Parts: sequence; C-alpha cells; structure tokens
Amino acid sequence: MSDGRSVSWSSEDVVRVLAERGELWEPAPGLVSLRGDVVRLAEALERCLSAIAREGGFTEWRVAPGLRLATLERAKHLESFPQWLSVVTHFDERPEVPDATATGPRPACDVALPSALCYHVYEALADSTIDARRVTLCGACWRREEEATRPLERALSFTMRELVHVGRAEDVREFRSWSIERVRALAHRLGLSSRVEPATDPFYAPTAPGRKLLQQVKGLKTELHLDIGGGRSLAAASFNDHEQFFGECFDIALPDGARASSGCTAFGLERWILAFLVTHGPDPDRWPEVDDPDPDRRPDVDHGEDGSR
Repeated sequence: MSDGRSVSWSSEDVVRVLAERGELWEPAPGLVSLRGDVVRLAEALERCLSAIAREGGFTEWRVAPGLRLATLERAKHLESFPQWLSVVTHFDERPEVPDATATGPRPACDVALPSALCYHVYEALADSTIDARRVTLCGACWRREEEATRPLERALSFTMRELVHVGRAEDVREFRSWSIERVRALAHRLGLSSRVEPATDPFYAPTAPGRKLLQQVKGLKTELHLDIGGGRSLAAASFNDHEQFFGECFDIALPDGARASSGCTAFGLERWILAFLVTHGPDPDRWPEVDDPDPDRRPDVDHGEDGSR
C-alpha cells in the first residue's frame, strides 16, 4: 500500500539542478556537500525527526565520530558486515606503514568509522544492569558498498538519525510498532509516496547466513520505502528488533538478571531530502510546510528521566 502523492521529478534532474545552483557538490566520490536552500530543507527535516524522538521520550546523545575497533568486534560486526568497514589510520614517514595498512590481515589501527550509531549506545551500556534506556543520536555513518554511489541516494558517508530502545522484549516490540506508525504519518504529512515492507540486511557476509534467515523468518526488520521516480524507491527508514543479540554481546542485563533486548529505528536523512525534492521539485517557493505544526508534542506516557517506564 502506498501513501502520499506521485513523484514529479527524476532524481537525476533534482541532483543536476542542485549542482547547477551550486547547492550540491561532491568533494570526492561518495561524499556530498550541501548549501543554500537545500540545507534549510535538511534542517527542517531534522527537526521533524527530532520531534518524533521527543514525543517518544528519547534522550539526545552527542557521540564521538568514531568507535573503538574492539567495540565492533564485540558486536560481531566483522563477522556480519566486514565489507562496510572504514577505519581511521595515520600514515607517517615510515614506508612500511602504508604497506602494512593495505596488506595486513586486519587494519593497523584501533578506531573505526561507524556504519550505524546504535553501537555507541551498546558500548556505553556494556557490562551494566539497566531498567530501560531510550536514546536518540544523529551523525555521519560510513558504508563502503559494492554498488556505485549516487548523490543523495547511495553514498560512502551519509547522515543517520537513530532512535534506540534497550530494555524488555515486549517494550522493544511496542517501540517498533510505535515508530512505524509515526514515520508513516510523517511521510504522509510531507506528501511523500511511501510503503512499509519486510526486509533483511542484504549485505550479510557468507559467514553469517543464519542471521539473515532468522530476520526473514521472524520478521525482525521492516523498511519504509520512499518513491524517487522512474519506478524506483529507496529505503529511507528501517525498524529493527535485535532481540537479545546486543544484550548478550555487551553483557547488558535487566534487573531480573535476563539479558536486555534492543531495537532501533534509523533514518537516512539524505534519502528523505531526495524523496522530498523528487516529489515537490527543487524550487523552494513550491515546497509545502515541512516543520511539525505542533513541535512541542509530548508523549502520553511518562518514560522517566532516563527513558524507562
């Protein structure tokens, strides 16, 4: 089922117009910079996503731009998504350093660029006992995929807003359903043609086929797709139930001794920008109102200071 209106521009034409106006450029393949009216659009969309986080009682975190490689190892990231990994390294004057980085069995560094922001939450809660936590984060994520990059559509680095709930399994499921409802309502309010459908992470390595199968069988991942013209759509938000996977990896316990469950809702901001511009066009005078008409909405349920019930 599709919500919203049909698109009116092609994604290629949107990118071309923005580039001609000097509002979009690529300093390197897969890296996009923005300025001008499209930045104001991005800020308005960010406020919409922040409003959803506030409504759900999520605490805003500002986190470092990198993670310890050991954190991703603990999360079994290198077993599941090794091809996504980008690392921070330092080249000095010794000629053997670049060679070691390029040919060594593992990166000659200890800092990685995150492919998702929720790892910061599990790292911070590791080896602890909690009741519940609701955290929201926004920042750059890095994924080196095999497909060619396309501005605002598929990039080496992109902006992600995440909502993360860590706690009891039934609360994670409730959070996931709540997120789908709120995000569908946002797409409809923005006039975007959307649909929600089951999904799996399509980039699992051959070493982790079991996890992809479990996602399919148990329906643990759902995506919201936004139309971008030409019969194409993009997954602009994902709704994920991790069950106890990260609770076990990071030894996060509940007061009764059970391992915590977790779930996250993730938004790709640039894809929302593209879908909006494809639908409404790149002329800001023709854009509908973006900001939430009631930005001070608060949740019906008091989630407590730390997001717990």
